[in-house]
Amino acid sequence: MSWLIPEWLLALALTLFVIDLFTDEEGIVSWVGVSAVAGWATWRIGAPPMWSVLIFVGTFLLSGAAWYWLFRSLIGQPVRRLMQKGAPNEAIVALNGAKGTLRVIDGKVMFRWNGDELWPVANPPIGVADGQQAEAAGMKDGQVVLKD
Repeated sequence: MSWLIPEWLLALALTLFVIDLFTDEEGIVSWVGVSAVAGWATWRIGAPPMWSVLIFVGTFLLSGAAWYWLFRSLIGQPVRRLMQKGAPNEAIVALNGAKGTLRVIDGKVMFRWNGDELWPVANPPIGVADGQQAEAAGMKDGQVVLKD
């Protein structure tokens, strides 16, 4: 029966690693998986109890480094790119070159586009009128920069 425990630790670690590949959080899931791999390796080595802690810490560090280097960078990036393929652009990316309406609200000039999104304007034109059409050149410090 004792031979099943390390295999369950390895299965738990692999399951958590697969879950972590498809989520974008850096947290407890991956660290529990790395701990399970370290526990599995420590159990498999079968060293005397006085060396088990040192072996656990060493395998924890090695498996953690391997996880973050191999899976998070080499495998995780392509998986996330594949999952995001065809997804709509974020609003800030789609804002470049967008045409919208300038709104003057409480003395502040806002750029209205994409239906009902309002963004503050970094470089409002002189003598702007409410409802005037404008084109965005991009974003700077959370404000829309208008094309001249």
